[in-house]
Amino acid sequence: MIELNESQTRLQKFLWKNSKSSPTKVYELRTVTYGTISAPYLATKVLQQLTLDEEKNSPLASKVLLQDFYMDDCLSGSSEFTEFETIQSELRQLLQRGGMTLHKWCSSYSPTTAQEFPLERNTA
Repeated sequence: MIELNESQTRLQKFLWKNSKSSPTKVYELRTVTYGTISAPYLATKVLQQLTLDEEKNSPLASKVLLQDFYMDDCLSGSSEFTEFETIQSELRQLLQRGGMTLHKWCSSYSPTTAQEFPLERNTA
């Protein structure tokens, strides 16, 4: 999910009624609308812009964003566990600065060390 700048949410308003007799409510969408023609472009553009903006602060994550992402999926890794932890931490922080949350981790690392990762972040 990519969050919009607060000043832009007024551009994505929609109307809602629970029934014909209920009052009309006005809502503002706070995220990029998926399912539109431009959504894949916007997701890719946000990742590229984050890389340009944050390359000095998050060098490993920036490299992963450029080389290991396809649309909103990342397939990356490291032969060194400590480097992997750094990449994971940098990616989370970097994507949060862009209004996105990284989730659904999967690892071939041993079950003993898998306990070091929060359960809600792992998937099989």
